[in-house]
Amino acid sequence: MPSTELVLETRDLGFAYAPDRFAIRHLSVGLHRGEVLGLLGRNGAGKTTTVRLLTTLLPPTEGTAIVLGQDIRTGGRALRSHLGVVLQSESLDFVSVERNLTLYAFLWGVPREVAKSRAEEMIALFELEAARRRKPWALSGGERRRFQVARELMHDMDILFLDEPTVGLDAIARRRILRYLKERARGGLSIVFTTHILHEADLLCDRIAVLHLGQLLALDTAEGLKQKFAGAREVSVTFGSPIPPATRAALLAELTSRGATLLSSESGGSVPVNRLVLRAERAEEIVPWLARWADAHALPVERISVEEATLESAFLGMIGGDDEEDGAGPEPTGELLPPDRERGLP
Repeated sequence: MPSTELVLETRDLGFAYAPDRFAIRHLSVGLHRGEVLGLLGRNGAGKTTTVRLLTTLLPPTEGTAIVLGQDIRTGGRALRSHLGVVLQSESLDFVSVERNLTLYAFLWGVPREVAKSRAEEMIALFELEAARRRKPWALSGGERRRFQVARELMHDMDILFLDEPTVGLDAIARRRILRYLKERARGGLSIVFTTHILHEADLLCDRIAVLHLGQLLALDTAEGLKQKFAGAREVSVTFGSPIPPATRAALLAELTSRGATLLSSESGGSVPVNRLVLRAERAEEIVPWLARWADAHALPVERISVEEATLESAFLGMIGGDDEEDGAGPEPTGELLPPDRERGLP
């Protein structure tokens, strides 16, 4: 469990590329020691800009952010020495992967023997054994991404910022890295993690901040977001005997009054049925009510199932719509920066 100690806090933080053209605005979040905070949002939502602000790579236009007790406007090099950051842009050097890892550790003041041991750990963890003597620029896309994350983990830090760290990785590599990061968080490392893979955020993050068009829409645990925003879910009920048509009609009328919609049944009209599939806004209330109704009507229930609420359904419920290409949403009105500008730094 994360501690109650705040290691990062923002208050109305914002950044504008031009007067009154904001990429992020009014961002107020906190990060505790040992917590993994996810940043979710479509392309252009402000995730990368937020990471660049909090790692002092961009100066804020408005608001404040205190990281490890220091203002990001004045912390500079002293603050950055306590941070780790993996951005989407690549930095590839001309020495081998193995030498690159140990040199990077040396630059951060890691003792030689510790650096050698840690390099071996990272090479094994990120499956870079076959690539240890190759130059980073000669690696495949997935190998380069694994190398980037491995290199940043060569030194000790208090907060690690990971901007889309698993892009281009296969499912096995992603799961291994997520487990490692979770273990580091249990040891007290605080992590800010941006991703487009909602399942990753569900697995790794203690809390999730959802950004949309430069503003914070929600901040909660994954389960909290699902409960609040996942919307209607599918409920399937199978009775042990057919429901007489009149009873079925009365049941559907009751369900409709409770916000449920019939999706399908084994048959309809005057033919008795024993299975119904519904769409319900408050599935957690419909299920116990159905059980009581069935008992009152002497209809045994063989099975009731509820479609699991997912982070994806909650995310879509928050930002609205699922038929647009990622990153191609409507431009914000007023002072927020259009989505396609967030990735290009001045």
